[in-house]
Amino acid sequence: MLITLSFSQCTKETIDVNVSVPEIADSVFYDTDIKPIIDAHCIGCHSGTNPSAGADLSTYELVKFQSEFGTLINRINNSQFPMPTSGLMSTENRGKFDKWVSDGFLETE
Repeated sequence: MLITLSFSQCTKETIDVNVSVPEIADSVFYDTDIKPIIDAHCIGCHSGTNPSAGADLSTYELVKFQSEFGTLINRINNSQFPMPTSGLMSTENRGKFDKWVSDGFLETE
């Protein structure tokens, strides 16, 4: 039963590669760029004692982990199953996440 349960939680996610995300020239930092986006779009469901989908995004370390090893980046770029569920964030905000990841998850300026 454990194996069945594990597989039943897997989802196939589609990233829209045709959706243009603008390239961000400046470095992106968690404190000044990513945290405000998380606070505005994610923290309401993804924090507290029982965060949605078990994805707590309440700290830098947790957001970094979900971006690096979880599905955060895929979900914010997935028009079929977007996060937030109300629809894709702006291309500017999604571009900030992409740049943050490629910059190496910078925390503060």
